[in-house]
Amino acid sequence: MSITLTGAILGYGLFSITKPYYNSSMTLILAEIRNEFIEDQLNKLSVLINEQNFGAISERLDISVEAAGEIKGMSFYNLDQDRIAEDSVLTGSPFRIELMLYNNQLFDTMEPALTNYLENNRYFSKQKRIRQQQMQSMISKYKQDIESLDSVKTTVASPQGPVNGFVYGQPIDPSNLYRESINMYQEQIELEAELEQLDNVEVVNGFVTRLRPSGPNLIKYVLVGASIGFLVGLLVALRLESNKRKLQST
Repeated sequence: MSITLTGAILGYGLFSITKPYYNSSMTLILAEIRNEFIEDQLNKLSVLINEQNFGAISERLDISVEAAGEIKGMSFYNLDQDRIAEDSVLTGSPFRIELMLYNNQLFDTMEPALTNYLENNRYFSKQKRIRQQQMQSMISKYKQDIESLDSVKTTVASPQGPVNGFVYGQPIDPSNLYRESINMYQEQIELEAELEQLDNVEVVNGFVTRLRPSGPNLIKYVLVGASIGFLVGLLVALRLESNKRKLQST
């Protein structure tokens, strides 16, 4: 009994000197990108965290070495992993990153740091630039076409000189000009909105700063200490009993 109590006290002592940490999670969603690419990138970061390579973490996340040293651990998983067939490729699925920090004030810093780390992947950045150029070209084309239509509308509405009411042998219908101009303008606005949301990785739910530590768990430490103490006491008792029997048999 005394050994069990000693184990529980030692467990409490270990709990007292263990640095508290805080858990929080962030949910992100991808553009049309295979999730395994993100997994590979996060795996590399997770290796650096497990190795406590704070210099490399600082460089990749663009944070201070001190802030990198406050990271206890990281895990991540796809939210739709169980919804697809085994031979299918998971693309554009939401995934969750769970982070353990010793400093709960750093969650606000880690959210953009992790997002930028994923977003600035060379392959992702290249694909983003290609899409940006395509959209910007289409937007410029729409603007030019709308300006041309506006010029024709102005001519039809306020003709100067003789006007026969025909363009390329077809009668001019002002309502069609206005309708086409509105349609093109709507398409331009939609493209501009897509251009603003062209990130490869978007945050759905960010980290939440925890006020209370997630660990260590006092009850767990005390129970583990008491259990170890009980096992040690049991082994000692069995050994003493065994020695006693040997003495009695001699």
